[in-house]
Amino acid sequence: MNDPIQRTLIFGGPILTQNEARETHEALVLEGDTILATGPLEEMRALAGSSARKIDVDGGAVMPGIIDNHPHFLHLASFDALCVDLYDARDHDDIRARIRERVAVTPTGGWIVTTPVGEPHYFIRRSWRDLSEGRLPNRYELDAAAPDHPVWIQAYAPQVPNISVMNSKALQVLGLGRDLPDIVDDVWIEKDERGELTGIFRGSVTNYYNPSAFWMTRVVSQMPPPPEDIWYWGGLAGQVRAAKQGVTACYEAHAMDASHIAAYQRVRDEGRMTMRVMAALDAAPTAFDFGLNLTEEGAYKNFELALKLSQTSDPYYRVNGMSLARGGGAWSGFLRIDQTYKDPYGRPANGHTFVPQNIERAAIEFSLRNDVRLNMVQGGYQDHREFLESLEPFLAQWDVQAREWIMQHNILIDEKTIERYAKLNFHFTSSASFCWGKGDLYQERIGEHVLKDLVPIGKMMASGANVGLGSDWGPASTFEHMALAETREFAGSGRRHLGPGNAITRQQALDAWTVNNARLMQWEGIGALKPGYKADLAIVDRNVLTCSLDELAKTQVLRTTMGGKDVFDTGVITRIDELELPAERLQPLKQTSTSGRQAGHVCGTHCNHS
Repeated sequence: MNDPIQRTLIFGGPILTQNEARETHEALVLEGDTILATGPLEEMRALAGSSARKIDVDGGAVMPGIIDNHPHFLHLASFDALCVDLYDARDHDDIRARIRERVAVTPTGGWIVTTPVGEPHYFIRRSWRDLSEGRLPNRYELDAAAPDHPVWIQAYAPQVPNISVMNSKALQVLGLGRDLPDIVDDVWIEKDERGELTGIFRGSVTNYYNPSAFWMTRVVSQMPPPPEDIWYWGGLAGQVRAAKQGVTACYEAHAMDASHIAAYQRVRDEGRMTMRVMAALDAAPTAFDFGLNLTEEGAYKNFELALKLSQTSDPYYRVNGMSLARGGGAWSGFLRIDQTYKDPYGRPANGHTFVPQNIERAAIEFSLRNDVRLNMVQGGYQDHREFLESLEPFLAQWDVQAREWIMQHNILIDEKTIERYAKLNFHFTSSASFCWGKGDLYQERIGEHVLKDLVPIGKMMASGANVGLGSDWGPASTFEHMALAETREFAGSGRRHLGPGNAITRQQALDAWTVNNARLMQWEGIGALKPGYKADLAIVDRNVLTCSLDELAKTQVLRTTMGGKDVFDTGVITRIDELELPAERLQPLKQTSTSGRQAGHVCGTHCNHS
C-alpha cells in the first residue's frame, strides 16, 4: 500500500492566489507537488489534517512563483561564469585583491578576465565612476596584481561609448602597442605623455552588439575559447539566480542558438532543473557576432531545426517555435525607426538591419505551413511596419489569429500598430527595463516626440491583448520591475514617464509577471495558486499588492519553491521540504538593526532568524 502524499499547510500571511477573481486568502494547502486548495485558515487546517506539515510565514506573503519572459538567465550567468566578479568592487585595492585570488589558481600566462564594475547591465546607478578613485585602474596598476597573466576588464552592453582596460601582459599578447593610432574604428586608445598605451580603451569596446571590426577582431576573437560546456554551467548558475529572485519559470526566446537549447536539455536530462523553462530557437543569430555568420541557407536550416526541436509536454523543459530579430538597440545606433537620429558619437544614424526582409517573409510562410510558433523581437517602428507588410499577403489564406504569435520588446510602438497586433491575437512582451535604463537616451538622441510610444505597456493591455513582462538587462529584482511599471522612472534623470497609456496598476504588473506569462508560454498549471496547479510559489516579506511603491522595490524573497520542493531559502521560516539545499541556494538575510528588522522582514514570534 502506498504511503499517503504529504500535505502542507501554509498560513500566517496573505495568500495572493492570482485566481480568476484575484482573491487573497488566509491559507494554502499543498499535496505533494500540487496545490490542493486555498481559503480560510480553519477550513484549510481541517482539510490539511493533523499530520500535515505546518508552515507559518509569520507576516510574510505567499504568491505564485514569478515567471520571467525575457531573462537571459543562461546567457548572463555564462558570461560571468569564468570572470573575476568586480560588480561590487570598492576601489583599486579591492580590484587587485580579487585578481590576485584568481592569479593564485591560474597557470602562468593564463587569461584573467573580469566583469565590469557597477550594477549590471545598464551601469547607471553604480559604475566604475563610483570607485574611490573615480576611475578604473590602468595597465601599470593592474600589473601589480598580475605581472605574468594577461588581464582584461570587460565592457558589457548596453553602454556605448564604454570603457575597457588591459594590463601590460594582455597588450603584449594581443600585439597592441604604441604604433596604434589614437582612434581606430570608434575605439579611442589612451596613451601617456611618452606615447605608450595606458591600457585604457574607450568607445565601441563592448563584447557583443559591437560593429567595431578592430575591437571584435583584435580583441574579442583573440580570447581563448570558453569550455565547451560553458552554456551548461551557465544554465545551472542561471537557475540559482532565478530562484533568489522568486522565479520558478521563464521564457528564453532571444539569442538562443542550438548550443543554448542543448545546454538546457542537458540540465533537464541530468535531473537538475529547478525552474521550468520554455525556449525558442533564434532562426538568425546576430547578437554575439554582429551577424557576420548569418546566411540565408543557415537561417532556412534553423527553420527546420526549430520544427524538429519542438516539444511542449515535458513538465520542466519545453521548446516551442523560433525567434527572429531584424534590428538592434538605440544605444548602439541600430534601432530601426524610419528617421535619422544620433548614434553613440553624435553622428546621424538610421538603424541597422541584421536580417533582410526576405528571410522574415520566409519565416512567416514556414511558420504558417508547419504550425511553428513565431516570436518576433521588435524594437522600433520600422520593424513593425515591415513585419506587417511581410505578413499581409498571407492573411487571406491562413488563420493567423489561431497561431497566437508573440511580439517581443516593443520598445517604440504606436497605438495603431498595437491595435493591429491585438486583432491578430498576438501576445505582447516588454520590459520596464527599457524605459528605466534608456529613457533619457531616447529623449536625447531621438527626440521628445517618441516618448509617447516608449514601452507603452498600458496601451498594450488596453488593446485586450495578453501582455507579459520580463527583466532582460535589469534591474535584478523582479519586484523593482513591478514598481517601475507604475513609476516609469528613468534611471539617469529620475524623470517619471507617466503619459497616457504608459504606466499600469500594481495588479496589472503582478498579472504580467505571473498569469499573463503563463498564458503567453501556453503552459497550463503554473502562474497562479489554484487547486490542481503546480506548487510553484515564492514567499516574500511583504504584501506586494498593498505595500508602498518604495517598499515594493525593496521586497525580499524568503523562500522559492518549485513543484513543492524548496529551491532557495533564507532560513527565516520553516522549510517546506527536508531535502538538503546546496550552499549557493541558502542566503541568510542580513541583520540591519538590533530591533529585529532584517532587510525589510519584521521578525515575528515564530521567526528563527533572530
